[in-house]
Amino acid sequence: MENHDMKQSKWMWCPGDFELYHGMLVHNRRTQGGVSCPAAGSGPDGDLSLLGPVFYPPMWRVDSPHRNLFLYKVVNLEKPETVTLYANTEHASILADGVRYPAGVAVTLKPGRQMVKVFAYKDGGFPAVYCVGDSFASDETWSYGSFGGADLPAGTNDMYTALSDNPEVFKFSYERISPVTSEKLNGGTLYDFGCERFGKLIFENVTPGDAAFLVVCGESREEALDPKDAIVLVRAQARNGSFVSTSVAFRYIFVPDFGGTYAFSADFEYLPLEDRGAFRCDDDLVNKIWEVSSYTLHLNAREGFFDGIKRDRWVWGGDAYQSFFVNYYLMNDNDIVRRTLRILRGAEPMTMHVNTIPDYTFYWIMSIWEYYYHTGDVSFVRSVYPQMRTTMAFIRGRLDEDGLYVKHPGDWVFVDWSKFDADSGPLCAEQMLLCRAYECMANCAGLLENSEEEAEYRAAAAALCTIVNDRYWDEEKGGFVDDYRTENRNITRHANIFALLYHLTSEERQAKIITHVIKNKEIRPITTPYFEFFELDAMCQIGDFGYMTDMLHSYWGGMIRLGATTIWEEYFPNREGAEHYAMYGRPYGKSLCHAWGASPIYLLGKYALGVRPTSPAYATFEVRPNLMCFGSFSGKVPTPNGTVEVSVSKKDVTVRADVDGGTLVIGERSYPIEKGKTLTVPYGGTGAQA
Repeated sequence: MENHDMKQSKWMWCPGDFELYHGMLVHNRRTQGGVSCPAAGSGPDGDLSLLGPVFYPPMWRVDSPHRNLFLYKVVNLEKPETVTLYANTEHASILADGVRYPAGVAVTLKPGRQMVKVFAYKDGGFPAVYCVGDSFASDETWSYGSFGGADLPAGTNDMYTALSDNPEVFKFSYERISPVTSEKLNGGTLYDFGCERFGKLIFENVTPGDAAFLVVCGESREEALDPKDAIVLVRAQARNGSFVSTSVAFRYIFVPDFGGTYAFSADFEYLPLEDRGAFRCDDDLVNKIWEVSSYTLHLNAREGFFDGIKRDRWVWGGDAYQSFFVNYYLMNDNDIVRRTLRILRGAEPMTMHVNTIPDYTFYWIMSIWEYYYHTGDVSFVRSVYPQMRTTMAFIRGRLDEDGLYVKHPGDWVFVDWSKFDADSGPLCAEQMLLCRAYECMANCAGLLENSEEEAEYRAAAAALCTIVNDRYWDEEKGGFVDDYRTENRNITRHANIFALLYHLTSEERQAKIITHVIKNKEIRPITTPYFEFFELDAMCQIGDFGYMTDMLHSYWGGMIRLGATTIWEEYFPNREGAEHYAMYGRPYGKSLCHAWGASPIYLLGKYALGVRPTSPAYATFEVRPNLMCFGSFSGKVPTPNGTVEVSVSKKDVTVRADVDGGTLVIGERSYPIEKGKTLTVPYGGTGAQA
């Protein structure tokens, strides 16, 4: 059915439906095992019956895609053409020259102005269509008729270009893998795959052919050997001697003996995203941290950026915000950013914050501007700007009379896993994120030449920033307090880090924050890789690179020295053994593969290699390398149109870029980087170009 002499077609749908559908599936796949029921009789633990896996729903509304679809395109034809409509539903038709045709019929179009309309309906899944032709080949040049709203470009995805593709099935790649070791113990067999994995467990040649048996998955050896408390259990039921599980996270697999035999392997499930960024130095531990961070992000790069592959397997706004930055320095895959942002926002109307968390709603707005700044993709900003408007309307409808965010019923004020001096009051960190969200909204409005809205949001940002500086600053303590209304005047790092990172206070106050908060060991330290992202970004921004390299060695290095093959959700150096795996009141509740731990890739790319855009899409960029604690290093950073390679030693700096617009900055000296030419500059001296 595919005519290769015609223009390449893509499957089309209502913009956002693809992401809504796969987000709906993602957020309703989570299960939790290890639930025991004493009344149910004996089970694998000898006393209790294990019930599970048990469905574990998200705490937010999960939206479904549209049921009906209307797309159209207008073309002035110079000669007759044919177009044929296909659909993933029997309820589909095409309207041309006033005549309606069923799907599968080749429609001949006369020369002149032609408007072709296609319609589809599907109850379950989402309606999608595919047009074979030339001028009317299906792609994003078609328009979605939004039934009263603003028409938008049709939804498409470059993964779905063949007529045989099914956009309701997400395209993963698979690799058959086998355990590295196996061990008979505890009345069963423990398998070790050598590192964290995600995929389908495959049991073949099972005897008896209809055997039912338990499979216990563990990110740690201890978890796999503890069916009662393990997070992921699989109830296997063989059919004709085989069983294939749904996709799960694991390193270790424990199969209690069930009186039969089997052959065991797994299909590793992943997206084939290429690492376009790189970093290598003379510090083997830092090299290992970079590699493990890269693998961590890859495992969590799926329908969208997941938080972790074991427990939640959900798309969270704060986790995703950081994954975007790491992605820009590692894979630079923009499709996954767009998918994640659409999954997070959901459908109209907006009735609660993203993931119920106000800071995550603010990150959503911020992420769209950062996406544009790193990619130059104005079309995506234009397509989601209507939702940005309604998101801002939702935010502003929940502010107090002074324009401060205050907690409402159903809100989870998160910020970080830390204790703050606030309950339902206006937490300082939230106001600072709202300030930044206003600025990013204004930037997007300006990008789309909406000067009235740009001015409105810039004024809102300035007004809120003034209130924050007036009410939350404590001159005696040299920092911003959590809640200005209480008498405790409690200071935590979080709001003060935002003040540095987003330049929300004066340089004089920033200097005091660094001395009295950031470098004050009496202020409670950050314990999650999540907020270390912000702290280290802020410290590098002010030039304190030693702070970052110390944390790399002690914090990330501490996990690596304990044998981590992916970065954990949280790390406390003073814990021992299986204590490291406990979280949320469960012995193995902690995720040992958490995307928010991959920030060293971003930090090393931006501050060691020193590559960063100075205008959208790297139209101009600078390379401001810093040797930090290394004797030498080299690496590369991807940009939308090419790569910037950097090599640094105590002797010199070498830069080569296959894009224009770059400037190498060494101390007070600047050197233009010419596309395709190698620039070598003595470290701290003058340069020569070859």
